Amino acid sequence: MDAAGSMALSAVQVLTAMATGAGTEAGRALGDVVRARLGTSEEGRAALARVSAAPADPNATQGLQEAIREAIEADPDFQDRVAAALAGSSRAAPPAYTISHSYEDSIVIGAGAKVRRSQISLGPLTINNTRSARVSLTAAAALLLALLALAAYGGAQVIAGDDSPGVVSSGTSPRSPRTASSAPSAPSGGAPVPVVSDAALAEQILPGPGSLPDGWTFASGSPQKETCPNGRVGVEKDGTLRDICKHSLLDLTAWYNAGPEAGFDKVLIEVVTYSSHDASAQGYLGQKAVEANNPPSGVTEETLPSYCEDSAFFSVVYPGILTGVDKGEARSVVHCGTVMFNIYARNMHGTSVDLDTLSKLTHTVATRAQQALKGETPTAAY
Repeated sequence: MDAAGSMALSAVQVLTAMATGAGTEAGRALGDVVRARLGTSEEGRAALARVSAAPADPNATQGLQEAIREAIEADPDFQDRVAAALAGSSRAAPPAYTISHSYEDSIVIGAGAKVRRSQISLGPLTINNTRSARVSLTAAAALLLALLALAAYGGAQVIAGDDSPGVVSSGTSPRSPRTASSAPSAPSGGAPVPVVSDAALAEQILPGPGSLPDGWTFASGSPQKETCPNGRVGVEKDGTLRDICKHSLLDLTAWYNAGPEAGFDKVLIEVVTYSSHDASAQGYLGQKAVEANNPPSGVTEETLPSYCEDSAFFSVVYPGILTGVDKGEARSVVHCGTVMFNIYARNMHGTSVDLDTLSKLTHTVATRAQQALKGETPTAAY
């Protein structure tokens, strides 16, 4: 990532922290700088609006990051103001290593940093506070992050090129699935289990409007095939890294406009299929860690009926920093054999979330996944 991209990534992380209630006064200053610049174009205003509506949506944060990066490259004065605002927000928010729902990493300079007119002091190191020095400092922070990530995975694993879908720390093998098949994929020490490699069959795990309550419709462009990106990981609270996409076969998503009876406005369902049971178990643990820790605070784990082999449910409130309207979100993550899926249900007009509808929707998708794993056409309805 170039220097402009690194600076844009840092800016987006500060802005999304504000949207999730973890911002600071310095972060608000950065928000003023970014809104003033991006507000001059229709594309910039759209990027800001998407993040305000869905702070945890990786597509929205990536769009805002790209808009800020382009503005930095085109406007040196804007680059100066973003750098200055980032220096202030870094002093006020000193965490050293974070991973957000956009699956990107960042390094934030801690409280020991000082800015005095033409100089930046980091402990015993003094750097002239010029535009080129600030850009170089941002690039150095990105390099340090890469080294931290390498250390977390362990040099031995990188050198050996281990391609197993394991985790950094030790753990127990997943339980055997509830469905049986002669397909050539198996959990550790267990019988073969089925995989879903046919895109048409996998897409049918996503319920269509006919399988949902009256009034539900696919949003424009849904469903669609995605690419589960290498490097998409979840970080558990003890620092364990879990691969989400390793050995994935298919990644399918669909946005829905919920019907009038639902207690939310928008729903996103993602279905990921894997080549092995172990890989899907890791994908589930990784996605569960993402949902449990995004935003870094304020997420509530909900107790709802269990589905398939493993399932987890969460709710979160997003303060309306940019719009003045608080929003609520409910999430589920489920592991079914060699399939993992997650659901986001968003209330754009208040903090309440419809957990009963989320549970029923999760049950529908889980049943359809089990049908697909048996080689059957998914028919389960809400």
